[in-house]
Amino acid sequence: MMKNRRSRFLSMMLAITLMLTAIPMYANAASTTFINPVAPYSSADPFVMKHTDGYYYFVHTSQNWDKIDISRASSLTGIGNGTRKTVFTQSSTACTGSNCYSDNVWAPELHYISGAWYLYFSAGSNEANTPNQRMWVTKNTSANPLEGSWSAPVKLKDTADYWSIDHTVATINGQLYIAWSEIAPNQPQRIMIAKMSSPTAISGRGTVISTPTNSWETSGSPVNEAPAFITHGSKVHLAFSASGCWTDDYKLGLLSANITADLTVAGNWTKNASPVFQKTSTVFGPGHNSFVKSPDGTEDWIVYHANDGSGQGCADQRTTRIQKITWSGDTPVFGTPVNPATAITRPSGEGTGDIYYRIVNRNSGKVMAIDTASTADGANILQWTYDGSGDQRWALDPVSGGYFKLRASHSGKLAEVYEKSLLDGGNVVQWADNGGLNQMWSFIPTGNQYFEIKNRNSGKLLDVTNGGLTDGVNIGQWSDLNNTIQQWKFERVN
Repeated sequence: MMKNRRSRFLSMMLAITLMLTAIPMYANAASTTFINPVAPYSSADPFVMKHTDGYYYFVHTSQNWDKIDISRASSLTGIGNGTRKTVFTQSSTACTGSNCYSDNVWAPELHYISGAWYLYFSAGSNEANTPNQRMWVTKNTSANPLEGSWSAPVKLKDTADYWSIDHTVATINGQLYIAWSEIAPNQPQRIMIAKMSSPTAISGRGTVISTPTNSWETSGSPVNEAPAFITHGSKVHLAFSASGCWTDDYKLGLLSANITADLTVAGNWTKNASPVFQKTSTVFGPGHNSFVKSPDGTEDWIVYHANDGSGQGCADQRTTRIQKITWSGDTPVFGTPVNPATAITRPSGEGTGDIYYRIVNRNSGKVMAIDTASTADGANILQWTYDGSGDQRWALDPVSGGYFKLRASHSGKLAEVYEKSLLDGGNVVQWADNGGLNQMWSFIPTGNQYFEIKNRNSGKLLDVTNGGLTDGVNIGQWSDLNNTIQQWKFERVN
C-alpha cells in the first residue's frame, strides 16, 4: 500500500521522540568496521592525503576525464562522502601539440608544500591516441583547497619533454623529488624520477628507474605507471602499477632504495622480483594507488582502484577501496585486495560512531525504508525516495561467516525475513535482534558496483516486488532472477 507522505512525516517525528526516550543503547559492531568501496561513484586513479587541519582530501577526475574534484572529509573511511567541489576544468579551447590541457585529464594529486596547495595532473590535446599527454600543476594559497582560486596551470617537464603522466612528488631526506611515467621514442612506458628546484620546476633530465621487463609487467602491453612514494625507517619505496589497465592483470610492483641515497641514481633502486598486490577471484585490476596515514598516525593505508568483475578494464566501473598495510622491518606488506562488502576494522584513531548507509535499488533508484518510520517489531520494509530520515539509514553489523545484520538507525531493529519464510515472496520486516539466521545477510558483487543481498536462512535475495518503481512498493525475498530489481548499492550517508 502506498504511504501518505504527511502521515509518514508525522509518524516519523513521533517515532524519533519515542526512540530518544525509550530505546536502549545498542552495542554496535558497525561502529568499528566499514566496507569497500568507500566512494559511491566511479573513481579511478584515486589520491588521498591527510592534512594538518584534521581533514582528508580525496582527489579524483570525472567520468568524462574533463574536470577534477576534491572532497574534504573528517574521516578516512568517509572520503567518498565528504564536501565535494570541482576545482579544475579542462581548457575549452581545442588545440594540438604538447602545450595543451584540453582533453584527457588524468591522475590528479594534491600536495601541500611550503604553505601552499599544489594540484598535479596529466592532460593533453584532443588528438587521437593521446600522443601529447604532459604533466601540469596549479597552485592555491588558501588554507582550504576547496576555497580560493587556483593559478593557471604550469607545464612540468624535464629537458626531454616526452609523453608523461601520473606524476607524484615527495620530499625525501630534505630534497623534493618527482616521479612519473614516460613513453620516449621506441621505448616502453617506464618510471622516471628527477629532483625539483621548486614545486613547479624539474631539474634537468629524469632518470629511468624501472622498465617493464618481467612477465607480470607486460600483460596487455609493457607498462610501468602511477608511482607512489612511501617511507619507513631507513627505506623509501615507490609502488607502481604494471601491465595494461585494460586487463584484469593490472597490479602493483615495488621499487626500494635507502632513504639517504641519491634517488636519481638508477643503481640505488632495487625492484621486487614479484608483484606485491594483484587480482583475486573477486577483485580485478587493483592498482594506481596512493598511501595515507590513519587519523592517529600509527597505521599506513593503501588507497587504490579496482573492478568487481572480469573484463571491466579502464572503464567507469572502477571504484576506490582502502585497506591497511603492515611492515616487515622496513618492507611494506600489502597482503591481498579485500573482497568488496567485507567488514574491515576502521583506521586507528578514527572514532567509534556508527557508519550508516542508504541501500539503493538499481532498478528504481529508491532506498530501503521502514513503513511510516515505525519502531515496532513487524513494521514493513519497502522502498521510498531518499529523504535522509533514520528509517532509511542502515548500519551493517558483521557477524561470523561473512554475514551482516542490517540495522535501522532510528529503531535499532534488524531487517529480517518474516517468520523465517523459505518461500518466494516471503515478506521482509524489522524486528528486534534475536540471533536468527533470517536476520543475517550476505552481499554478493554483481560486477557493476551493485550487490545481491542474500538471506542466510532462505538463500533468497532481497527483491522489490514486481520491479515496482514507485514509493511504497514492498520489499520481500525471491529466488535469483539475475536482474536489476535484486541489485543494491551501499552509499554511505555520514
